[in-house]
Formats: sequence, structure tokens, C-alpha cells
Amino acid sequence: MTSRGLFVSDLHLLSRRTAAQKHWQHLAAELPKYDLLVLGGDIFDFRWSTHGDLLRSAEAAREWLQKVLETNKHLKVVYTLGNHDCLPAMQTVLENLAQEVPQFCWTEQHVVLGDAIFLHGDILDAGPTQASLINYRSKFSDQHREKGNLAHRMYDLLVASRIHGVPPKILHRPARVTKRLSDYLATLELTAEQGIRDVYFGHTHQPLPGVMYRQQSFHNPGSGIKHLPFIPCPFTVNVDLDQVVAKLTAHPKEPLRFQP
Repeated sequence: MTSRGLFVSDLHLLSRRTAAQKHWQHLAAELPKYDLLVLGGDIFDFRWSTHGDLLRSAEAAREWLQKVLETNKHLKVVYTLGNHDCLPAMQTVLENLAQEVPQFCWTEQHVVLGDAIFLHGDILDAGPTQASLINYRSKFSDQHREKGNLAHRMYDLLVASRIHGVPPKILHRPARVTKRLSDYLATLELTAEQGIRDVYFGHTHQPLPGVMYRQQSFHNPGSGIKHLPFIPCPFTVNVDLDQVVAKLTAHPKEPLRFQP
């Protein structure tokens, strides 16, 4: 059975730089026509959270997710971690939600649904191996610090001037991004030859509308940060969604592949 899905990432909720709540009001009206929502990492931004401390930030994240789940009981939701929301406290929130809510699951790494792979994409900055990704994320989780008011004000100025949109355009050019992701997927044996046709990822804050490289189509929804483009990515999959939720709930630390 074909299921309709939507891929969203990099909302950066909890922070002052986000415009995601405005985007979400529009998305909320669209969700009834979908069967699956993949939240592709950095949905929450603990490094730039305005909630004062880690525990309050984690509770705010939990409340937001609970509201989404309660108002969309028809919807299966898969959450993939990103670098800004990979903290142990957030993983505890996700684990508890997965045990409490039968429509929700999460994965620490990536998930393959039919011929599509979904991942955050921070491997682009971490390095080409799984070990480098673990090391990169440890800098966000183990060395977590709340930013002070001065840092928030300085970042506000960058966002207001829209300078924050320049580095992603330079560092994450489509040709560079698609090649690096393709090389990484090759190490996982997840190329077009192995049946992967579509790659959905976030992290770069730069939308990609299905750019082709090595017979794979690369999709990125952009970012919910203020003054940056945000274009959620619809998709279809032919997998058993109940099985997806059940297996990811049991094995959130493993990269799983689900076939039609």
C-alpha cells in the first residue's frame, strides 16, 4: 500500500532565530492528507534555547511533540536525530514518547523506507565515517552549554541583517553536498545500484528540489530559521508503517531498512 509522507527538518524550535511556529501553522492544516511525517533532525535547538536550562528545554520539546501527536492521531511520526537535538536528555524524551505513543518512533542515525533514505545530513560537516559523526555530535551533547544573553543578541543582529544565510550558500553548494552524501552512502552500500533512488536530508539550510547525482535524487526542505527558505518535501513509500514504528521503537540505535 502506498503511503503519503512529508519530510521536515531544521525547524530550530526553542530558539529566538526560528520562524517555525509560523510555518507550522500552515503545515498543521496540510497534515491530515499525509500518513507519515519524518522529522529529520534539528527540530529543536538546544544550543540556542531560550528556556534557561537543559531540563526545561527538554520538557518544552516534549510538550511540542505531544501536541503534534495528539492532534494528528492518524499520523505515523518518525524522528531522526540531528546535531542540535542529539543530547542524551532529548533521547530520553524520544524514548519515553515512543513507549507511550504507538504512532511515534525515533532513530539515532538514518532509516531506509523502500527506495528512499532519510537522514539529518550532519555527516557533511562531521566527516565521511560513522566514527566521525559520533565524535562530531559529542561536541553538541557532551559539551552542551546554554548561550548567554549577549550571544543571543549578537545572533539576533546576524539574523536581522540576513548575513546568517550566506555561509550555507558557500559551504553547502549543491554539487559539493550531493557528491559528499553520495560518497558516504556508498560506504553504507546504499547507492542507486543497491536500490536507493531518493535521499532526504537536512542540516544545510539550503533547499534542494530533487537534484540528480549518480542516479539518485537529493531532496532538502531548507530551514525554519527566520529569512531562510523552507519548503517541506512530500514523498510516497510502499512499506508497512506499523512495522516501521514497531521495529524502530525496539531498535532506535540501529540504522534499519524496510522493504515493500
